[in-house]
Amino acid sequence: MKESGDKKAAGYSREAVLASCFVLLIALFGVTAFVTRTYHKRIHTLADEWYASGEQALAADRAEEAVTDFRNALVYSPNNSIFQFHLARALIAARSWDDAEEYLQSLLSDAPGSGEINLALARIAAQKNSLADAMRYYHSAVFGSWEQNPIEMRWNTRYELCKYLLERNDEKDAEAEVIALADNTAPGDVERLDQAGTLLLKTQQWNRALMEFKQALARNRRDVDGLTGAGTAAFQAGQYADADAFFERLPKGQREKADIAFMLELSRQTETADPFAEGLSARERARRAAAALRTAEARAATCSQSLGQAIGATPAKTDLQKTFAEAEGKKREWSESELAMHSEEIEAAMAAAFQLESLSAERCGEPKDAADMTLRLIARGRSSAGQ
Repeated sequence: MKESGDKKAAGYSREAVLASCFVLLIALFGVTAFVTRTYHKRIHTLADEWYASGEQALAADRAEEAVTDFRNALVYSPNNSIFQFHLARALIAARSWDDAEEYLQSLLSDAPGSGEINLALARIAAQKNSLADAMRYYHSAVFGSWEQNPIEMRWNTRYELCKYLLERNDEKDAEAEVIALADNTAPGDVERLDQAGTLLLKTQQWNRALMEFKQALARNRRDVDGLTGAGTAAFQAGQYADADAFFERLPKGQREKADIAFMLELSRQTETADPFAEGLSARERARRAAAALRTAEARAATCSQSLGQAIGATPAKTDLQKTFAEAEGKKREWSESELAMHSEEIEAAMAAAFQLESLSAERCGEPKDAADMTLRLIARGRSSAGQ
């Protein structure tokens, strides 16, 4: 009986030991899990802290510091694509193009349609003066996906592309991009209409620019940028009465700025000198045409003399001398009195005046005298109108 009791006690002892070991093992698992969770939590905290520090440094234009902070964040979270992208941004700011491109190309392989990544690569290509790559990445960004404000970001990206091309003096490529930008500008967005209009001015698309500024002014008739742009576009398109009207609506201080005052004064002078203006009497039309011809002949004589050539030389040898001689041969028919009676001759007389001014400008440079400048503007206005 005693032996049986001893065996039973031994069995109980083994079970107790096993139970104790099991409890201990569970406790150890619990401690390990707790330590692991604490460790990972601390790792994530450190990663987030370094990331936040990098963002602050980047916002404060401390690019090198931001690079270090983002690299430290990636030590604790090496596969975090957000950290990698922001490190690439910091590297771009630090002008470390190759390192930034390496990160971005890796990210692009996983998200080829990302607007953000393509835009960053476009900026690197632009800095490297690689036009083909810059165009490709900019277009991918324009048509790519954006997590926030996609319409706004696509417009901003195309606007950046337009400015990049204009900075390169690449007006051929810029022209198409600026048109696309204008086409994608909301009719009610005054600020962006003004921005698109300004780029259209830079690509010398005067009539399209005028359309953009008019849309802006339809929303805000006192928009200073819109009035300035519309006046400039109208002036360049040869619509001088419209240019005068737009500039006149500007605040006095803006209207008196040198470039605007210059265009305004020339617009007004052109209005009073143009024989093709509507509503003129036959006598006034003739007076203006005769005055224009006298102005052009005087300019031709001065230009020819500066070149050591007599304008009335016989026989006439240069184009300027020949055109002057032809005008002199029509002196009686193109007098003010004769033009008043034969208004059909005004077109020919003005064509001769325009030709004299053009030849003088080719040989002696654009005129600085107001009357000659006005005549050149009248010619340009006629040409813009397809007449």
